[in-house]
Amino acid sequence: MLAVRLCGPRVLARLESIGVERLSDLAGRAAEELVAEVNIEAGRPIWHPPVATEAMSNLIAAAEFPCPQHRLEQVR
Repeated sequence: MLAVRLCGPRVLARLESIGVERLSDLAGRAAEELVAEVNIEAGRPIWHPPVATEAMSNLIAAAEFPCPQHRLEQVR
């Protein structure tokens, strides 16, 4: 997930706090809902659109349409 644009270690930590452990956990999710869940879990608005929404959209896209290179690496 760190290879995805706008996704760093803090983003991963926040996603883990709402139960997201794997990239595949994000397939079919809505970016806005993920941002809202993280803010609720934090007890205050810590993620703000449009950057947070774009980061979640990037991760969702990576989950739903993985790069062919990543699939090759998983097979090896």
